[in-house]
Formats: sequence, structure tokens, C-alpha cells
Amino acid sequence: MNTNPVSIKSNRPTMIFVLAALAALSLAFVWSGAGRMMRMQTQAASNAEFAQLKADDDTKIVIEVEEASGGKIRGKLLERQDETHYSHTQNLADVTWGKETGIVMGKAEDIHSGAVMHVTGKMGADRSVQAKQIVILTGYVRVK
Repeated sequence: MNTNPVSIKSNRPTMIFVLAALAALSLAFVWSGAGRMMRMQTQAASNAEFAQLKADDDTKIVIEVEEASGGKIRGKLLERQDETHYSHTQNLADVTWGKETGIVMGKAEDIHSGAVMHVTGKMGADRSVQAKQIVILTGYVRVK
């Protein structure tokens, strides 16, 4: 019986190449995910854009909550300064939400006075935003 033993040393360059390729693919996957996350930055309507919205228009706003009870939230509209800094405006925004509203980076208990949140939804006929999604930004951004 003729058996040719396979040397581990002869497979070493191949294994190094496979591991290097796997590491490169993993890095590319992580890099693309980071790129997507950076593009997901909170894009919100400015003060002027919010004032021009009509009923059934899609909108994204950032507010600092002043009052929250039941399914209604009232807060000051915030304008983005940079990645992590927002400033107050004089405009108030009303938001309605319910069980169908998705809450990200927090839970319903995090919606309280002083909370900062990014709201995605539709403008209602009563000038309130019907929230489809609420992202809790408290602790991640600063309000000047």
C-alpha cells in the first residue's frame, strides 16, 4: 500500500492565503456596514422646511420633549448643528404615536420631558406628526 503523506508545511502558504482573504472580506463587510450607518445619520426637517409641510407629507424631525402623555407628545423642534449637536428653535411640534410606532434605541418609558428624539412619520391635517418610528437620541446628542 502506497500512501503519500501530505505535509502540513506544504499547505501552509495556501492556508495563509485563505486566512488573509477571509480577513480582507470581513474587513470589507464591516467597512460597508459602517458606511451605511454613517449615511443613516439623522436627517431632519429644518425649521423652515417643517413650517412648509402639508398634510400627508413625509417628514423627519428632531424634538426635545416638553410634555408626553398617552399617545401625544409636544416638544421643541431642534435644528442640527453637526453630528452630535442640536439647537432649540422657537417652534413647537406635536407628535402622535401608538402601538404600531417603532421605537429604536430605547423604549416607551424613555419618552418623557427632556428626552431628545428623532421622529419619522407623516404630517397630519391637524399639523401633528403621526409617528411611524421614534429614535431615542437622549444621551447620544447634546442640545445647545
